[in-house]
Amino acid sequence: MKLDRHLFFKAALFIVAFSYLLYTLYQSFTTTMFLAHFPTVIVVLPQHIISSQPTLQLGLFLFQEIAGSIGGYLRLAAAILAVTCVVLYLRNDAKYLARFRIVVLFESFYFLLLLPAAANHLVGSVISTSAFLNFYTGVSTLLQAVLIFPPLFILSRKLNNPQNLPLILKWACIAAPLYVLGFWVRHGLLWVYALSSSRVLQAGFFEAVGFVDSCFTLLVAAALTTVACLAFRQKKALKLGLVGAAVVLVGVYFVFYDLVAVWLPVYRAFLPLTDFWMITLPVLGAALLLKHGKA
Repeated sequence: MKLDRHLFFKAALFIVAFSYLLYTLYQSFTTTMFLAHFPTVIVVLPQHIISSQPTLQLGLFLFQEIAGSIGGYLRLAAAILAVTCVVLYLRNDAKYLARFRIVVLFESFYFLLLLPAAANHLVGSVISTSAFLNFYTGVSTLLQAVLIFPPLFILSRKLNNPQNLPLILKWACIAAPLYVLGFWVRHGLLWVYALSSSRVLQAGFFEAVGFVDSCFTLLVAAALTTVACLAFRQKKALKLGLVGAAVVLVGVYFVFYDLVAVWLPVYRAFLPLTDFWMITLPVLGAALLLKHGKA
């Protein structure tokens, strides 16, 4: 039976949007459970964080958790809109663009609201001693927010005027590579943090796979995205092969991370902090590669 490439692309798009929704539902559920026990957390916090500035440290922690919770719920709203956006797109309903703008806006706010977490880790690692505070986490979170929020926010603003397509495409070509690069920075330093938390460094097969995956997979994906965007800006033609390969690689990073996490406890410990919904991206990337092959 011959594969219907257009139908496969539609199915892949829906699968990715739905996985995004499931992920944000999970994150919102864990956030809600955390908030339900928040008074208890505040009471026991001094037992886990020893600080020379306890009032400042408490304020940083509260700011982090409030901002992070708001960001998580905003991302859930974005995911719900993303699913409806895909449905409208599949029905050839032009209303999908207005909803897509809100998805991009809420996604940008999610990364903006990571800044208090960066501040908590950066300042907290100086004034406090705790296993819950780490300088690398602060740096990676700060860089990810700085790389992703501004272009995504500007893109959402440009989408207000869909008639100005050249300006929208310009900012989409800026936002896409920086989005992937932001994830590489975050997860590359996450690897450093994961290793630095281990007392004994082991050089086994899965450690090597995790190292290569964290240091190179998303970096190559960012490079391919950059090349595709630059080529599009110069020739006004989108190279679906490059885009599809980049999307596949982003998903492959999370596939390998999850596989390594099966054998390495330190990877499992950080799994909830990763955007593991992106494990479905190879399906979308494969659909784009098939469309490229057809073209």
